[in-house]
Amino acid sequence: MAISTEIVGRTFGPFVRSYTFKDLEICALGCGCGWDGKVDLGYVNEGDAHDPHLLVLPIFGVPFTVNEEVTRTLDYGYDYSGSLHYGIDVTYQAPFRMEDRVSTYVTQGAIWDRGPGRGSLSKQVGFSYSADDTLLCTVATYDCCIYDGGFGGEEPPRLSIPVPDRLPDKVCEEVYGLNWPLVYRLMGDWHQQHIDWSYTEQTDLARPIAHGVSSAGMAMRHVIATWFPSQPERLKRFACRFTAPVLPGARLRTQMWHTGDGEVRFNVVNAQDPSAKPYIKDAIAVWE
Repeated sequence: MAISTEIVGRTFGPFVRSYTFKDLEICALGCGCGWDGKVDLGYVNEGDAHDPHLLVLPIFGVPFTVNEEVTRTLDYGYDYSGSLHYGIDVTYQAPFRMEDRVSTYVTQGAIWDRGPGRGSLSKQVGFSYSADDTLLCTVATYDCCIYDGGFGGEEPPRLSIPVPDRLPDKVCEEVYGLNWPLVYRLMGDWHQQHIDWSYTEQTDLARPIAHGVSSAGMAMRHVIATWFPSQPERLKRFACRFTAPVLPGARLRTQMWHTGDGEVRFNVVNAQDPSAKPYIKDAIAVWE
């Protein structure tokens, strides 16, 4: 099936999802909260199930836009088997509640051509609203479809958020859990590359890979814990690009540079081989 740019500019939805505090906890667990029984328990301990009070990891807003229902609805002729998450840029307008019914409208922003053998690059923007029509978050998401380049479209813009040329100001390390993808996929990203070992054999990788959003959620936890602990609602923007697949079991290092009042730039690298290609780069977090 050929790539078609006819859907560029069209808005789809609403994609409606109801959630409770249990979904908040599933997302947090899929990003490593509580991996040792202690770290970041505020995101997974509701206190009283009849009157829950949780810290909400803001990455929770991303799967309202990044999920299989949206991906398959906005079909522009790409090969789903070659779809890789390329990056996100999220802005937060209002805090998430302990339960809600969220409606998301997604606009196909662009479809670029990276060239033969390099794939296409798609931009979609989701706007998620609470049951009372409060805008909660805006999620720009980018997907590279590796089998669909060379269709004659425009070249993509360069997405670059460089870090300072100095040692990072703060560093956090953590082993990406072997079962985190099995938990995070419950947020609606069912792609087989995250669970099916026979699928992975086609990619020459040692095992199914992590979800980009899950690894980004881990980095988000590190940023929050380092710069504004226990106050995740202060986060206003979070953007990053996924540049290499994370294999569960890898020890990851989030390197952070304080670049302004309420701003950190960061990347995520292999803690045992920091000079290797980063897992996450062109990344920024902004808070107030």
